[in-house]
Amino acid sequence: MSQYLVIRRLQVRGANALSSPLTFGFPAVTAFLGFGHALQRHFNGGGPSGDFQIDGVGIVSHQFEMLDHQAGYSRTLQLTANPLNEKGQRSSFIEEGRCHMTVSLVLEVRGLTRGQRDADRLGDILFARMKLAGGDLLVKPKLEFISDDRRSIRSLMPGYALMDRRDWMIEAVQGGDDAMMALHRHLRVQHRSTIAEDGKVSWSSQRHRLGWVVPIATGFHAINPVGPAAQARDASTPHRFAESIVTLGEFVMATRIQRLSELIWRYHHDGDIYACVQNSSSPSVPVIN
Repeated sequence: MSQYLVIRRLQVRGANALSSPLTFGFPAVTAFLGFGHALQRHFNGGGPSGDFQIDGVGIVSHQFEMLDHQAGYSRTLQLTANPLNEKGQRSSFIEEGRCHMTVSLVLEVRGLTRGQRDADRLGDILFARMKLAGGDLLVKPKLEFISDDRRSIRSLMPGYALMDRRDWMIEAVQGGDDAMMALHRHLRVQHRSTIAEDGKVSWSSQRHRLGWVVPIATGFHAINPVGPAAQARDASTPHRFAESIVTLGEFVMATRIQRLSELIWRYHHDGDIYACVQNSSSPSVPVIN
């Protein structure tokens, strides 16, 4: 039987904000499920199997700060530069977008038999050994078991739960849009002007749907068969190249969630697609890769 273990207000500094080739901002969902998988392996002694299992992760954002500069409509990343070389020049570097955030993670777990003692051990492990989306954990977080009820959900406030909205992409694609147009349609802001009889001009702004709708990276799509790769470090392991999957998500006030199970993201494998989904929905149609 699954239990819910919440990591409250995890403060992360310098997390990766370039979640896909198309987007920047809140880290990819794969970063949070990867964090849960790493925590499971550490608790089980480094092996892939053990009594303790993390079946899914729910994400609630309390605070987010993108490290960038904005001037008008233009935004540029705040980047660090490498030290000067022997010629007094800056060495080349790979662009890395960073962010600071405070999040609560709801873990769907099995196999914790000692209750709060196991939760405390998990807290020691994650603070001493782990990062989240490449960012450092500033304060040792509090871990506690919670019930699947309204009181536990309210305890996540003030915060916004990240929800899967790939069904909106499905609807748009079935209506004739391609995947990129479907994504753009839900994210763009349309400005319209109306002229009154007296000649006065008034402006209004509207989005396709109400709500805090965002593009999110949720997984990977294979672009070639599994096979050997030339000049690979490990010639004995088959390789496969993949691209990021981008779809729609929505940040929803936590009090709008009825059950904790609604906000849990889980791994889903379907052919060439390896994605994080909610409610076991199929990711095979409404994605961009």
